[in-house]
Amino acid sequence: MTAPHFEILGPDVPGPVVVEVPHAGLGLEPLTARGRGLPSIALEAGAPWADSDVGAAAVCEGLEAMGVRRIVATVSRYVVDLNTEPRVPTPYEDKRPPGLGDVRNMSRAGVMWWERRRSRAEVEELLAEVFEPYHEAVAAELAASRARHGRAALLAVHTYPDGGRKDAADVVLGTRNGRCARPAVRDALARVAQDHGLSVGIEAPFPGGYSVVRHAAPGIEAIQIELARSLVCSPGDRRRPALDPDRVARMAEVLRSVVGVLAAEVAGGAS
Repeated sequence: MTAPHFEILGPDVPGPVVVEVPHAGLGLEPLTARGRGLPSIALEAGAPWADSDVGAAAVCEGLEAMGVRRIVATVSRYVVDLNTEPRVPTPYEDKRPPGLGDVRNMSRAGVMWWERRRSRAEVEELLAEVFEPYHEAVAAELAASRARHGRAALLAVHTYPDGGRKDAADVVLGTRNGRCARPAVRDALARVAQDHGLSVGIEAPFPGGYSVVRHAAPGIEAIQIELARSLVCSPGDRRRPALDPDRVARMAEVLRSVVGVLAAEVAGGAS
């Protein structure tokens, strides 16, 4: 199924694990339709790509063979951040003179620009058009999985620009300190990554964003997994990251192992 701003991929019969990739998108249509878009300096530098979760969608390809249904955003985080609690401007902010409260954007592509602040009406339109339909789709997939299996799990897949730092963890797992998933489940996934020779961070620096908080519920575990960008990209210019097919394939194998253990943990929790 393809919706205006996301895709739903996977088998007709859902397994117990649902995957979402909220920062995979590059589309700017909801902005351009409103006469906004990004300035040429940002587009020419490739800001939408550089500031996306590069490779996050690629490592999820093939998960349908494991019964996974996945929701993949096609709209850029420059339109709306699907993993951040939305903030609607107050009536007072709407009354500010033009220019006050404008936002400075600094891209990992190495460029900076100013964006006119969004009005309350614009934000509410984007939430209704993009944000809520996406999360309603995630909720519907989880409900279908739970109805079939008794329990379900959401795995929110991200990549992050580790900058090649030696102290950066290869994988970071976040559950809001056990609020969104049982620590035993999180720790089981950590062991999978470690068995693949990867270093693991627990709850820091990414404790889990809006998605895991919104969708965690009794009978639904929600876990965010962050993969270091260096695991999927070729060495080189970090401002214009390029995917390395061999690295992507290796991390796809790791993710399949993670999903397999998560499915087993879900099944064990239902017994």
